[in-house]
Amino acid sequence: MPSRKPPWKERELPRVPEEGQQRRQRREDRKPGASPADERERKKYDSNRQRDAAPRVTTYRKEAHPERTNDKPAWRRKTDADKSPLPARTQRIEAAYRVADAKSTAGDGRGKATHWGEVAEWYDHLVGDNGNDFQREVIMPGVSRLLEHRRAQGEYLVLDLGCGQGVLGRFLAREGCRVVGIDAAEPLIAKARQRNQTDKLPISYIVADVTRLLDEAGRPRVNVQPLFFDAVTIALAIQNITPLSAVWQACHRLLKPNGKLVVVLMHPCFRVPQHADWHYDFSAKLQSRLVSKYMSSLDVEIKMHPSYIAQGKKPPVTTHFHRPLQAYINTLGNAGLYVDHMEEWTSPKQDEPGPHKAAKDAARKEIPMFLAMRARKM
Repeated sequence: MPSRKPPWKERELPRVPEEGQQRRQRREDRKPGASPADERERKKYDSNRQRDAAPRVTTYRKEAHPERTNDKPAWRRKTDADKSPLPARTQRIEAAYRVADAKSTAGDGRGKATHWGEVAEWYDHLVGDNGNDFQREVIMPGVSRLLEHRRAQGEYLVLDLGCGQGVLGRFLAREGCRVVGIDAAEPLIAKARQRNQTDKLPISYIVADVTRLLDEAGRPRVNVQPLFFDAVTIALAIQNITPLSAVWQACHRLLKPNGKLVVVLMHPCFRVPQHADWHYDFSAKLQSRLVSKYMSSLDVEIKMHPSYIAQGKKPPVTTHFHRPLQAYINTLGNAGLYVDHMEEWTSPKQDEPGPHKAAKDAARKEIPMFLAMRARKM
């Protein structure tokens, strides 16, 4: 009797398909093909590729508001309720250089007078005909270099704002410039006119507030023409003037195209009245500068003659408006004046002989006393 394999070991013979019936394929004999799920993915991919290849044209329906000129749809417009407030530090920085402007526009819009008319006699005696040491050795030669007026062809017209008793204007007039000086202190303008009666230099003087040179329509209030001056100078006066924006707008209006504005001031980073001073480190034998306030705008009242108090007199007071450096750069840019050059000038003085002389002289050469900026009319 032949041996027979168990059923589970017997190989099943392929079933012969009937007539008209497709032969059944084994899995290993099937050709690779796409499943229905793969076919759906392929169609989706093709449609996405066609959509990306076509140019996108997005249209929004405008709302029927004839009085509204904004083309943005309602969902893209930001209302006051949607605007998130700026961070506290940003708000403080933005407000720092507007503090003085806000104070100056309170009441009648002019604020208190900050010119040096009350100290005219003292200041005229200090400056004299040719300026003090700082003016002769640093400021006036530096302003002349930044103006580049010697390269100009023909007459060079300079407007000297905050001219005081006219020391800078006389210096520039002797170098061939024609100068118009403006200052709010009538006693100082009188001193300048008195000196020019003898010098006979091409200088004219006007008593006017440099923050109110233009009216509401942008026309000059004084007898000067728009687009008339090649350059405007403000030397050691801007820190006693507020607001800044009104001064820069007047400069932009009165300057010729591509005209220059040269501003010199006490360096705001290192010379903050009553909040900065020298410090000597005895262990390191180094002289340094300590600054306790910088970012905050400050109105510092300076008593010009403290000895008056001992005599029972009220000393004259001048106001120094400290502002961070960004206040000057930003307000100049807003007025259409861009800074194209800046210099930091040190003190030329030498300390008296002593054990700390080397350290103090080195510190004066490293820590600038003045900041000079040149801006051009855009």
